[in-house]
Amino acid sequence: MTPDLRRFVAVDVHRRRSGRCPVRVHALGTGETFEIKPLADGFLDIATGTTVRGTADQIVPSDGQGPIDIVLVGDVFFEGVERANDEPFSGRAGGGASVTIYDRHRDDYFQYAVVAPGDAT
Repeated sequence: MTPDLRRFVAVDVHRRRSGRCPVRVHALGTGETFEIKPLADGFLDIATGTTVRGTADQIVPSDGQGPIDIVLVGDVFFEGVERANDEPFSGRAGGGASVTIYDRHRDDYFQYAVVAPGDAT
């Protein structure tokens, strides 16, 4: 999964778990920070200009990547599949300030800190 798609997943899963769309995302592995513009049914990723919409069970980027199937499991976990490459992933996001995404075999992981409106920066 590309770094952009992982970021889209991190933002969308946090939005689903907390009910608040992040306005900023920090990729902890690379030190990069990305601005996000919340929309009524998704968000705009400022860095790529991609609008990302969420349906009940998918994340749909406007740039043609995806869709990404997503399922929330329990209070913290999620699972999904990036359909373009048939690449499964899983992760943790409990509505707090971080999201962790694991690759197919849980050999590698990607951590994000998210800032939603009203959070301390």
